[in-house]
Amino acid sequence: MRKTENLDGIWNFTFCETCEPGKLPGSIRYDSSMPVPGCFDVMTPWFGRRGTGFFRRLVHTGGLVQLAVDGLGIEAEIFWDGRSVGKCPYAYMPEKFVFDSGERGDHELVIAVSNQFNQVVFPFYDFYAFGGIFGSVTLQELPEDRIEWVRITTLDYKTGKISLRIRTGRSFRKAENLEIRIDGKTVATVPFSGREQDVQLKVPRFRLWSPESPNLHRLEVLLKNDSFEDDFGIRQIEVRGQKLLLNGKPLRLVGYNRHESHPQFGAATPPSLMAADLQMLKDQGANFIRGSHYPQRESFLKLCDRLGVLVWEEILGWDVKPPELFSPGFLQRQKDQAVRLASAHYNHPCIIIWGFMNETESQLPRVRSIIRSVRESYRKIDTSRPVTYASNKYEKDVCMDLVDLVAMNPYPGWYDGDINELSGIHRIEPRLKALAAAIPRDKPYMISEIGASAIYGEHDPWRARWSEEYQAELAKEVCRVVLNDPRYCGLCFWHFSDAKSYLGGGRVMGYNDKGFLDRYRRPKMAWDAVKQLLKKGMM
Repeated sequence: MRKTENLDGIWNFTFCETCEPGKLPGSIRYDSSMPVPGCFDVMTPWFGRRGTGFFRRLVHTGGLVQLAVDGLGIEAEIFWDGRSVGKCPYAYMPEKFVFDSGERGDHELVIAVSNQFNQVVFPFYDFYAFGGIFGSVTLQELPEDRIEWVRITTLDYKTGKISLRIRTGRSFRKAENLEIRIDGKTVATVPFSGREQDVQLKVPRFRLWSPESPNLHRLEVLLKNDSFEDDFGIRQIEVRGQKLLLNGKPLRLVGYNRHESHPQFGAATPPSLMAADLQMLKDQGANFIRGSHYPQRESFLKLCDRLGVLVWEEILGWDVKPPELFSPGFLQRQKDQAVRLASAHYNHPCIIIWGFMNETESQLPRVRSIIRSVRESYRKIDTSRPVTYASNKYEKDVCMDLVDLVAMNPYPGWYDGDINELSGIHRIEPRLKALAAAIPRDKPYMISEIGASAIYGEHDPWRARWSEEYQAELAKEVCRVVLNDPRYCGLCFWHFSDAKSYLGGGRVMGYNDKGFLDRYRRPKMAWDAVKQLLKKGMM
Protein backbone atom coordinates (compact mmCIF):
# COMPACT_ATOMS: atom_id res chain seq x y z
CA MET A 1 0.00 0.00 0.00
CA ARG A 2 1.06 3.57 -0.54
CA LYS A 3 3.19 5.53 1.88
CA THR A 4 2.01 9.14 1.94
CA GLU A 5 3.90 12.10 3.38
CA ASN A 6 2.45 15.56 3.85
CA LEU A 7 5.16 18.09 3.00
CA ASP A 8 3.44 21.13 4.50
CA GLY A 9 5.53 23.13 6.92
CA ILE A 10 8.47 25.51 6.84
CA TRP A 11 10.52 25.46 3.64
CA ASN A 12 13.70 27.32 2.68
CA PHE A 13 12.86 30.32 0.51
CA THR A 14 14.35 33.03 -1.63
CA PHE A 15 12.91 35.55 -4.08
CA CYS A 16 14.30 36.77 -7.39
CA GLU A 17 12.77 39.55 -9.51
CA THR A 18 15.04 38.96 -12.51
CA CYS A 19 14.98 35.16 -12.74
CA GLU A 20 13.19 33.72 -15.76
CA PRO A 21 10.20 31.45 -15.03
CA GLY A 22 11.05 27.80 -15.64
CA LYS A 23 14.78 28.15 -15.13
CA LEU A 24 16.63 27.00 -12.01
CA PRO A 25 19.71 29.15 -11.45
CA GLY A 26 23.02 27.32 -11.08
CA SER A 27 23.40 28.35 -7.47
CA ILE A 28 20.74 29.68 -5.13
CA ARG A 29 21.25 31.19 -1.71
CA TYR A 30 18.14 30.51 0.35
CA ASP A 31 18.16 33.50 2.65
CA SER A 32 14.73 33.14 4.22
CA SER A 33 11.97 30.71 5.17
CA MET A 34 8.36 30.38 4.03
CA PRO A 35 5.40 28.30 5.17
CA VAL A 36 3.74 25.91 2.75
CA PRO A 37 0.92 26.62 2.06
CA GLY A 38 1.80 30.30 1.89
CA CYS A 39 1.80 33.41 -0.34
CA PHE A 40 5.04 35.39 -0.40
CA ASP A 41 3.60 38.60 -1.86
CA VAL A 42 1.34 39.38 1.11
CA MET A 43 4.28 39.90 3.46
CA THR A 44 7.37 42.05 3.70
CA PRO A 45 9.79 42.39 2.00
CA TRP A 46 8.02 40.90 -1.05
CA PHE A 47 4.64 42.62 -0.73
CA GLY A 48 3.31 43.52 -4.18
CA ARG A 49 6.49 42.47 -5.99
CA ARG A 50 6.51 40.32 -9.14
CA GLY A 51 9.14 37.70 -9.76
CA THR A 52 9.96 34.09 -8.84
CA GLY A 53 9.87 32.59 -5.37
CA PHE A 54 11.96 29.45 -4.82
CA PHE A 55 10.61 27.02 -2.21
CA ARG A 56 13.06 24.29 -1.14
CA ARG A 57 13.15 21.32 1.24
CA LEU A 58 14.63 17.85 1.56
CA VAL A 59 12.47 14.73 1.19
CA HIS A 60 13.49 11.23 2.27
CA THR A 61 12.13 8.75 -0.24
CA GLY A 62 13.03 6.53 -3.20
CA GLY A 63 11.60 4.78 -6.26
CA LEU A 64 8.42 5.68 -8.11
CA VAL A 65 6.59 8.60 -6.48
CA GLN A 66 3.66 10.93 -7.06
CA LEU A 67 3.99 14.58 -6.05
CA ALA A 68 0.70 16.46 -5.66
CA VAL A 69 0.34 20.24 -5.40
CA ASP A 70 -3.13 21.54 -4.52
CA GLY A 71 -2.91 24.81 -6.40
CA LEU A 72 -0.38 27.61 -6.69
CA GLY A 73 0.06 30.87 -8.56
CA ILE A 74 0.69 32.11 -11.09
CA GLU A 75 2.75 29.28 -12.60
CA ALA A 76 5.56 27.01 -11.47
CA GLU A 77 8.10 24.38 -12.35
CA ILE A 78 9.02 21.44 -10.11
CA PHE A 79 12.68 20.43 -9.72
CA TRP A 80 13.84 17.17 -8.13
CA ASP A 81 17.57 17.01 -7.42
CA GLY A 82 18.03 19.82 -9.93
CA ARG A 83 16.07 18.25 -12.82
CA SER A 84 12.64 19.35 -13.98
CA VAL A 85 9.89 16.80 -13.28
CA GLY A 86 6.85 18.88 -14.19
CA LYS A 87 5.22 22.25 -14.77
CA CYS A 88 2.14 23.94 -13.29
CA PRO A 89 0.96 26.22 -16.12
CA TYR A 90 -2.43 27.19 -14.65
CA ALA A 91 -2.92 29.20 -11.48
CA TYR A 92 -5.03 27.47 -8.78
CA MET A 93 -5.16 24.18 -10.71
CA PRO A 94 -4.40 20.99 -8.71
CA GLU A 95 -1.54 19.05 -10.29
CA LYS A 96 0.04 15.60 -9.87
CA PHE A 97 3.42 14.42 -11.17
CA VAL A 98 4.64 10.81 -11.30
CA PHE A 99 8.38 10.21 -11.66
CA ASP A 100 11.32 8.08 -10.52
CA SER A 101 12.77 9.74 -7.44
CA GLY A 102 16.01 7.73 -7.52
CA GLU A 103 17.69 5.70 -4.79
CA ARG A 104 16.21 5.86 -1.30
CA GLY A 105 17.66 8.74 0.65
CA ASP A 106 17.41 12.51 0.99
CA HIS A 107 16.41 14.37 -2.17
CA GLU A 108 16.12 18.08 -2.89
CA LEU A 109 12.67 19.35 -3.92
CA VAL A 110 12.43 22.89 -5.31
CA ILE A 111 9.20 24.51 -6.47
CA ALA A 112 9.95 27.66 -8.46
CA VAL A 113 6.79 29.78 -8.36
CA SER A 114 6.41 32.82 -10.60
CA ASN A 115 3.76 35.44 -9.89
CA GLN A 116 4.41 37.27 -13.16
CA PHE A 117 1.46 37.69 -15.51
CA ASN A 118 1.24 35.28 -18.43
CA GLN A 119 -1.18 34.12 -21.13
CA VAL A 120 -3.56 32.59 -18.57
CA VAL A 121 -3.58 35.30 -15.88
CA PHE A 122 -3.72 38.78 -17.38
CA PRO A 123 -3.11 42.06 -15.52
CA PHE A 124 -6.62 43.28 -16.41
CA TYR A 125 -8.29 40.62 -14.24
CA ASP A 126 -10.31 42.29 -11.48
CA PHE A 127 -8.85 40.12 -8.74
CA TYR A 128 -5.33 40.01 -7.36
CA ALA A 129 -2.93 37.42 -8.76
CA PHE A 130 -1.18 36.12 -5.66
CA GLY A 131 2.18 34.38 -5.73
CA GLY A 132 2.83 31.27 -3.67
CA ILE A 133 1.78 27.71 -2.96
CA PHE A 134 -1.91 27.90 -2.09
CA GLY A 135 -2.63 24.32 -0.99
CA SER A 136 -0.97 21.27 0.49
CA VAL A 137 1.98 19.47 -1.08
CA THR A 138 2.04 15.68 -0.64
CA LEU A 139 4.29 12.85 -1.78
CA GLN A 140 3.22 9.23 -2.26
CA GLU A 141 5.47 6.25 -2.90
CA LEU A 142 3.78 4.24 -5.65
CA PRO A 143 3.74 0.51 -6.36
CA GLU A 144 4.40 -0.57 -9.92
CA ASP A 145 0.80 -1.79 -10.36
CA ARG A 146 -0.84 1.43 -9.28
CA ILE A 147 -4.41 2.62 -9.57
CA GLU A 148 -4.24 5.96 -11.37
CA TRP A 149 -7.78 7.17 -10.66
CA VAL A 150 -11.38 6.12 -10.05
CA ARG A 151 -14.36 8.21 -11.17
CA ILE A 152 -17.59 7.64 -9.27
CA THR A 153 -20.93 8.41 -10.96
CA THR A 154 -24.45 8.05 -9.59
CA LEU A 155 -26.53 6.27 -12.21
CA ASP A 156 -29.81 6.04 -10.29
CA TYR A 157 -30.40 7.93 -7.04
CA LYS A 158 -33.58 5.90 -6.44
CA THR A 159 -31.78 2.56 -6.25
CA GLY A 160 -28.27 3.62 -5.20
CA LYS A 161 -26.75 2.36 -8.45
CA ILE A 162 -23.32 3.78 -9.23
CA SER A 163 -20.65 3.38 -11.89
CA LEU A 164 -16.91 3.17 -11.25
CA ARG A 165 -14.49 3.95 -14.05
CA ILE A 166 -11.12 2.62 -12.97
CA ARG A 167 -7.81 3.44 -14.64
CA THR A 168 -4.43 1.94 -13.78
CA GLY A 169 -0.86 3.03 -14.40
CA ARG A 170 -0.19 0.13 -16.78
CA SER A 171 -2.18 -2.32 -18.87
CA PHE A 172 -2.84 -5.73 -17.30
CA ARG A 173 -2.58 -8.56 -19.84
CA LYS A 174 -3.65 -11.15 -17.28
CA ALA A 175 -6.83 -10.53 -15.31
CA GLU A 176 -6.33 -9.65 -11.64
CA ASN A 177 -8.90 -9.61 -8.85
CA LEU A 178 -10.28 -6.15 -8.14
CA GLU A 179 -11.92 -5.82 -4.73
CA ILE A 180 -14.46 -3.06 -4.08
CA ARG A 181 -15.37 -2.01 -0.55
CA ILE A 182 -18.00 0.51 0.50
CA ASP A 183 -18.12 1.78 4.05
CA GLY A 184 -15.59 -0.86 5.07
CA LYS A 185 -17.39 -3.89 3.64
CA THR A 186 -16.60 -5.82 0.47
CA VAL A 187 -19.46 -5.45 -2.01
CA ALA A 188 -17.87 -6.93 -5.15
CA THR A 189 -14.80 -8.74 -6.46
CA VAL A 190 -14.39 -8.58 -10.24
CA PRO A 191 -11.64 -9.49 -12.72
CA PHE A 192 -9.67 -6.51 -14.01
CA SER A 193 -7.70 -6.54 -17.25
CA GLY A 194 -6.42 -3.90 -19.62
CA ARG A 195 -5.86 -0.40 -18.31
CA GLU A 196 -9.36 1.06 -17.94
CA GLN A 197 -12.59 -0.65 -16.93
CA ASP A 198 -16.14 0.21 -15.86
CA VAL A 199 -17.92 -1.51 -12.99
CA GLN A 200 -21.56 -0.97 -12.03
CA LEU A 201 -23.03 -1.88 -8.65
CA LYS A 202 -25.63 -0.90 -6.08
CA VAL A 203 -24.55 0.68 -2.80
CA PRO A 204 -26.03 -1.30 0.09
CA ARG A 205 -28.06 0.71 2.61
CA PHE A 206 -27.35 3.87 0.64
CA ARG A 207 -28.22 7.36 1.82
CA LEU A 208 -28.76 10.28 -0.53
CA TRP A 209 -26.55 13.36 -0.51
CA SER A 210 -28.23 16.77 -0.42
CA PRO A 211 -27.63 20.17 1.25
CA GLU A 212 -30.07 19.16 3.99
CA SER A 213 -28.52 15.71 4.48
CA PRO A 214 -24.95 15.64 3.14
CA ASN A 215 -24.49 11.89 3.56
CA LEU A 216 -21.17 10.48 2.33
CA HIS A 217 -20.08 6.92 1.63
CA ARG A 218 -16.49 5.66 1.63
CA LEU A 219 -15.12 3.78 -1.39
CA GLU A 220 -12.04 1.53 -1.35
CA VAL A 221 -10.71 -0.17 -4.47
CA LEU A 222 -7.94 -2.76 -4.04
CA LEU A 223 -5.84 -4.17 -6.88
CA LYS A 224 -2.69 -6.24 -6.23
CA ASN A 225 -0.40 -4.04 -4.11
CA ASP A 226 -2.31 -0.79 -4.43
CA SER A 227 -5.53 0.75 -3.20
CA PHE A 228 -7.65 3.82 -3.92
CA GLU A 229 -9.88 5.54 -1.34
CA ASP A 230 -12.32 8.41 -1.65
CA ASP A 231 -15.59 9.71 -0.26
CA PHE A 232 -18.60 10.07 -2.55
CA GLY A 233 -22.22 11.12 -2.37
CA ILE A 234 -25.19 9.54 -4.10
CA ARG A 235 -26.94 12.37 -5.90
CA GLN A 236 -28.00 13.29 -9.42
CA ILE A 237 -28.13 16.74 -11.01
CA GLU A 238 -30.54 17.07 -13.91
CA VAL A 239 -31.74 19.84 -16.20
CA ARG A 240 -35.37 19.41 -17.20
CA GLY A 241 -36.91 22.32 -19.07
CA GLN A 242 -36.63 25.42 -16.90
CA LYS A 243 -35.85 23.39 -13.79
CA LEU A 244 -32.57 22.37 -12.20
CA LEU A 245 -33.24 19.16 -10.28
CA LEU A 246 -31.34 17.49 -7.45
CA ASN A 247 -32.44 13.91 -6.87
CA GLY A 248 -35.60 14.59 -8.85
CA LYS A 249 -36.61 17.67 -6.85
CA PRO A 250 -36.46 21.32 -8.03
CA LEU A 251 -33.37 23.03 -6.72
CA ARG A 252 -33.21 26.70 -5.75
CA LEU A 253 -29.66 28.04 -5.38
CA VAL A 254 -29.05 31.01 -3.11
CA GLY A 255 -25.56 32.12 -2.21
CA TYR A 256 -22.46 34.05 -3.13
CA ASN A 257 -19.51 34.31 -5.42
CA ARG A 258 -16.39 33.80 -3.29
CA HIS A 259 -12.74 34.63 -3.87
CA GLU A 260 -10.01 32.68 -2.08
CA SER A 261 -8.59 35.88 -0.64
CA HIS A 262 -7.56 37.30 2.71
CA PRO A 263 -5.30 40.28 3.58
CA GLN A 264 -2.92 38.14 5.62
CA PHE A 265 -3.06 34.80 3.79
CA GLY A 266 -3.65 35.85 0.18
CA ALA A 267 -4.99 32.81 -1.69
CA ALA A 268 -3.45 30.37 0.80
CA THR A 269 -6.35 30.61 3.22
CA PRO A 270 -6.24 27.99 6.00
CA PRO A 271 -8.99 25.35 6.27
CA SER A 272 -10.15 26.92 9.53
CA LEU A 273 -11.01 30.13 7.67
CA MET A 274 -12.73 28.16 4.90
CA ALA A 275 -14.80 26.31 7.46
CA ALA A 276 -15.73 29.56 9.22
CA ASP A 277 -16.85 31.06 5.88
CA LEU A 278 -19.03 28.05 5.09
CA GLN A 279 -20.53 27.93 8.57
CA MET A 280 -21.51 31.60 8.24
CA LEU A 281 -23.07 30.82 4.86
CA LYS A 282 -25.15 27.97 6.24
CA ASP A 283 -26.13 29.94 9.33
CA GLN A 284 -27.47 32.66 7.03
CA GLY A 285 -29.66 30.09 5.27
CA ALA A 286 -27.78 30.06 1.94
CA ASN A 287 -26.72 26.86 0.17
CA PHE A 288 -24.49 27.84 -2.74
CA ILE A 289 -21.00 29.10 -3.62
CA ARG A 290 -19.74 30.08 -7.05
CA GLY A 291 -15.97 29.56 -6.95
CA SER A 292 -15.03 32.72 -8.77
CA HIS A 293 -13.08 32.63 -10.98
CA TYR A 294 -10.76 29.62 -10.80
CA PRO A 295 -10.36 26.06 -9.47
CA GLN A 296 -11.04 25.53 -5.77
CA ARG A 297 -8.80 23.86 -3.22
CA GLU A 298 -9.36 20.23 -2.27
CA SER A 299 -9.79 21.15 1.40
CA PHE A 300 -12.53 23.66 0.51
CA LEU A 301 -14.42 21.13 -1.62
CA LYS A 302 -14.18 18.47 1.09
CA LEU A 303 -15.72 20.90 3.54
CA CYS A 304 -18.51 21.64 1.06
CA ASP A 305 -19.08 17.89 0.62
CA ARG A 306 -19.45 17.42 4.36
CA LEU A 307 -21.45 20.56 5.09
CA GLY A 308 -23.80 20.25 2.14
CA VAL A 309 -22.82 23.43 0.28
CA LEU A 310 -23.46 23.36 -3.48
CA VAL A 311 -20.63 24.60 -5.73
CA TRP A 312 -20.20 26.06 -9.20
CA GLU A 313 -16.54 25.54 -10.13
CA GLU A 314 -14.89 27.19 -13.11
CA ILE A 315 -11.61 27.63 -14.95
CA LEU A 316 -9.58 30.81 -15.41
CA GLY A 317 -10.57 33.04 -18.30
CA TRP A 318 -11.99 36.28 -16.90
CA ASP A 319 -13.41 38.81 -19.40
CA VAL A 320 -10.81 38.02 -22.05
CA LYS A 321 -11.30 40.23 -25.09
CA PRO A 322 -9.85 40.35 -28.59
CA PRO A 323 -7.09 40.07 -29.65
CA GLU A 324 -6.22 37.72 -26.75
CA LEU A 325 -9.55 35.88 -27.12
CA PHE A 326 -8.70 34.84 -30.67
CA SER A 327 -4.95 34.53 -30.22
CA PRO A 328 -3.19 31.23 -30.99
CA GLY A 329 -3.33 28.92 -28.00
CA PHE A 330 -6.16 30.57 -26.04
CA LEU A 331 -8.77 27.98 -26.95
CA GLN A 332 -6.38 25.09 -26.36
CA ARG A 333 -5.53 26.42 -22.90
CA GLN A 334 -9.23 26.71 -22.06
CA LYS A 335 -9.92 23.16 -23.24
CA ASP A 336 -6.90 21.83 -21.37
CA GLN A 337 -8.01 23.52 -18.15
CA ALA A 338 -11.53 22.10 -18.49
CA VAL A 339 -10.23 18.55 -18.89
CA ARG A 340 -7.80 18.90 -15.98
CA LEU A 341 -10.37 20.41 -13.62
CA ALA A 342 -13.16 17.93 -14.36
CA SER A 343 -10.69 15.05 -14.00
CA ALA A 344 -9.25 16.29 -10.71
CA HIS A 345 -12.52 17.09 -8.92
CA TYR A 346 -14.91 14.62 -10.53
CA ASN A 347 -15.89 12.77 -7.35
CA HIS A 348 -17.03 15.74 -5.25
CA PRO A 349 -20.83 15.61 -4.84
CA CYS A 350 -20.89 19.30 -3.88
CA ILE A 351 -19.92 20.36 -7.43
CA ILE A 352 -23.11 20.70 -9.46
CA ILE A 353 -22.04 23.13 -12.24
CA TRP A 354 -18.90 23.43 -14.38
CA GLY A 355 -18.15 26.94 -15.62
CA PHE A 356 -15.72 28.76 -17.89
CA MET A 357 -14.82 32.12 -19.50
CA ASN A 358 -16.60 34.52 -17.15
CA GLU A 359 -18.12 37.49 -19.01
CA THR A 360 -16.68 36.51 -22.36
CA GLU A 361 -17.54 38.23 -25.64
CA SER A 362 -20.60 36.04 -26.17
CA GLN A 363 -22.32 38.72 -28.25
CA LEU A 364 -19.95 37.83 -31.10
CA PRO A 365 -20.96 34.97 -33.44
CA ARG A 366 -17.27 34.10 -33.79
CA VAL A 367 -17.18 33.13 -30.10
CA ARG A 368 -19.76 30.38 -30.57
CA SER A 369 -17.18 27.86 -31.73
CA ILE A 370 -14.97 28.64 -28.69
CA ILE A 371 -17.83 28.18 -26.24
CA ARG A 372 -18.94 24.97 -27.93
CA SER A 373 -15.40 23.57 -27.84
CA VAL A 374 -14.81 24.29 -24.15
CA ARG A 375 -18.22 22.86 -23.20
CA GLU A 376 -17.41 19.69 -25.13
CA SER A 377 -14.05 19.44 -23.35
CA TYR A 378 -15.90 19.23 -20.04
CA ARG A 379 -18.28 16.73 -21.62
CA LYS A 380 -15.41 14.41 -22.63
CA ILE A 381 -14.78 13.84 -18.92
CA ASP A 382 -18.17 14.42 -17.31
CA THR A 383 -21.68 14.20 -18.73
CA SER A 384 -23.38 14.22 -15.33
CA ARG A 385 -23.20 17.96 -14.56
CA PRO A 386 -24.53 21.02 -16.42
CA VAL A 387 -21.97 23.35 -18.04
CA THR A 388 -22.32 27.11 -18.46
CA TYR A 389 -20.61 30.49 -18.42
CA ALA A 390 -21.65 33.72 -16.69
CA SER A 391 -22.61 36.39 -19.22
CA ASN A 392 -22.75 40.17 -19.08
CA LYS A 393 -23.84 40.59 -22.70
CA TYR A 394 -27.52 40.23 -21.73
CA GLU A 395 -29.98 40.54 -24.63
CA LYS A 396 -27.08 40.71 -27.10
CA ASP A 397 -25.75 37.29 -26.11
CA VAL A 398 -25.87 34.91 -29.10
CA CYS A 399 -24.50 31.82 -27.34
CA MET A 400 -27.20 31.03 -24.76
CA ASP A 401 -28.38 28.02 -26.74
CA LEU A 402 -24.97 26.32 -26.33
CA VAL A 403 -25.08 25.84 -22.55
CA ASP A 404 -27.19 23.73 -20.20
CA LEU A 405 -28.38 26.61 -18.05
CA VAL A 406 -28.23 30.36 -18.65
CA ALA A 407 -26.43 32.58 -16.13
CA MET A 408 -26.33 36.38 -16.22
CA ASN A 409 -24.32 39.02 -14.30
CA PRO A 410 -26.57 42.12 -14.28
CA TYR A 411 -25.95 45.06 -11.93
CA PRO A 412 -29.13 47.16 -11.99
CA GLY A 413 -29.11 49.82 -9.33
CA TRP A 414 -25.34 50.12 -9.46
CA TYR A 415 -23.71 50.51 -12.87
CA ASP A 416 -26.77 51.92 -14.64
CA GLY A 417 -27.45 54.99 -12.50
CA ASP A 418 -27.61 58.64 -13.41
CA ILE A 419 -24.79 60.80 -12.02
CA ASN A 420 -27.27 62.89 -10.01
CA GLU A 421 -29.35 59.92 -8.84
CA LEU A 422 -29.31 59.22 -5.12
CA SER A 423 -30.65 55.68 -5.52
CA GLY A 424 -31.10 53.32 -8.42
CA ILE A 425 -33.02 50.61 -6.59
CA HIS A 426 -36.18 51.42 -8.56
CA ARG A 427 -34.34 50.19 -11.66
CA ILE A 428 -33.92 46.62 -10.39
CA GLU A 429 -37.35 45.10 -11.03
CA PRO A 430 -37.91 46.43 -14.57
CA ARG A 431 -34.37 45.57 -15.64
CA LEU A 432 -34.51 42.01 -14.31
CA LYS A 433 -37.93 41.40 -15.82
CA ALA A 434 -36.78 42.66 -19.22
CA LEU A 435 -33.68 40.47 -19.10
CA ALA A 436 -35.61 37.37 -18.02
CA ALA A 437 -37.94 37.84 -21.00
CA ALA A 438 -34.94 37.52 -23.35
CA ILE A 439 -33.70 34.20 -21.95
CA PRO A 440 -34.52 31.01 -23.90
CA ARG A 441 -37.68 29.50 -22.43
CA ASP A 442 -36.39 25.93 -22.57
CA LYS A 443 -33.47 26.38 -20.13
CA PRO A 444 -32.99 27.01 -16.42
CA TYR A 445 -31.98 30.59 -15.67
CA MET A 446 -30.05 32.07 -12.75
CA ILE A 447 -28.49 35.34 -11.66
CA SER A 448 -24.80 34.50 -11.28
CA GLU A 449 -23.71 37.98 -10.13
CA ILE A 450 -25.54 41.04 -8.81
CA GLY A 451 -24.78 43.55 -6.10
CA ALA A 452 -23.44 46.95 -5.06
CA SER A 453 -20.37 48.30 -3.32
CA ALA A 454 -20.46 49.26 0.35
CA ILE A 455 -17.62 50.53 2.50
CA TYR A 456 -17.66 48.73 5.84
CA GLY A 457 -18.81 51.11 8.57
CA GLU A 458 -20.03 53.79 6.14
CA HIS A 459 -23.56 54.78 7.12
CA ASP A 460 -25.80 57.38 5.54
CA PRO A 461 -29.23 58.68 6.64
CA TRP A 462 -30.26 59.06 2.97
CA ARG A 463 -29.12 55.50 2.13
CA ALA A 464 -26.86 56.81 -0.62
CA ARG A 465 -24.59 54.67 -2.80
CA TRP A 466 -21.50 53.17 -1.11
CA SER A 467 -23.26 53.09 2.26
CA GLU A 468 -24.11 49.87 4.05
CA GLU A 469 -27.75 50.96 4.01
CA TYR A 470 -27.84 51.22 0.22
CA GLN A 471 -26.27 47.79 -0.29
CA ALA A 472 -28.75 46.27 2.17
CA GLU A 473 -31.75 47.87 0.44
CA LEU A 474 -30.52 46.69 -2.95
CA ALA A 475 -30.03 43.13 -1.67
CA LYS A 476 -33.55 43.03 -0.24
CA GLU A 477 -35.07 44.26 -3.49
CA VAL A 478 -33.12 41.70 -5.52
CA CYS A 479 -34.35 38.93 -3.19
CA ARG A 480 -37.93 40.15 -3.51
CA VAL A 481 -37.81 40.15 -7.31
CA VAL A 482 -35.81 36.98 -7.89
CA LEU A 483 -36.82 34.63 -5.10
CA ASN A 484 -40.52 35.23 -5.67
CA ASP A 485 -40.24 34.33 -9.35
CA PRO A 486 -40.12 30.59 -10.21
CA ARG A 487 -38.39 31.44 -13.50
CA TYR A 488 -35.08 31.67 -11.63
CA CYS A 489 -33.29 28.53 -10.43
CA GLY A 490 -30.70 30.53 -8.54
CA LEU A 491 -29.43 33.81 -7.13
CA CYS A 492 -25.73 34.33 -6.48
CA PHE A 493 -24.74 37.71 -5.04
CA TRP A 494 -21.47 39.41 -5.84
CA HIS A 495 -19.86 38.70 -3.47
CA PHE A 496 -19.15 36.90 -0.20
CA SER A 497 -16.39 39.10 1.27
CA ASP A 498 -14.33 42.05 0.08
CA ALA A 499 -11.39 40.73 -1.95
CA LYS A 500 -8.08 42.20 -3.03
CA SER A 501 -7.86 43.65 -6.54
CA TYR A 502 -5.46 46.39 -7.69
CA LEU A 503 -4.80 49.92 -6.47
CA GLY A 504 -4.69 51.22 -10.03
CA GLY A 505 -8.01 49.68 -10.99
CA GLY A 506 -10.31 52.26 -9.42
CA ARG A 507 -11.01 50.12 -6.35
CA VAL A 508 -11.02 51.82 -2.92
CA MET A 509 -7.77 50.74 -1.22
CA GLY A 510 -7.36 48.17 -3.98
CA TYR A 511 -10.30 46.03 -2.79
CA ASN A 512 -13.47 44.99 -4.55
CA ASP A 513 -15.84 46.11 -1.80
CA LYS A 514 -19.09 44.55 -2.99
CA GLY A 515 -18.68 41.90 -0.30
CA PHE A 516 -21.55 41.34 2.11
CA LEU A 517 -18.73 40.81 4.61
CA ASP A 518 -15.61 42.96 4.76
CA ARG A 519 -12.18 41.46 4.06
CA TYR A 520 -11.89 40.30 7.70
CA ARG A 521 -15.36 38.69 7.52
CA ARG A 522 -17.17 41.35 9.55
CA PRO A 523 -20.82 41.45 8.38
CA LYS A 524 -22.23 44.51 6.64
CA MET A 525 -25.90 45.34 6.95
CA ALA A 526 -26.70 43.49 3.72
CA TRP A 527 -25.58 40.19 5.26
CA ASP A 528 -28.10 40.41 8.07
CA ALA A 529 -30.81 41.71 5.71
CA VAL A 530 -30.51 38.61 3.52
CA LYS A 531 -30.26 36.37 6.58
CA GLN A 532 -33.58 37.66 7.89
CA LEU A 533 -35.27 37.09 4.53
CA LEU A 534 -33.95 33.54 4.19
CA LYS A 535 -34.93 32.67 7.77
CA LYS A 536 -38.46 33.80 6.96
CA GLY A 537 -38.60 31.19 4.23
CA MET A 538 -38.25 33.42 1.17
CA MET A 539 -36.01 30.76 -0.38
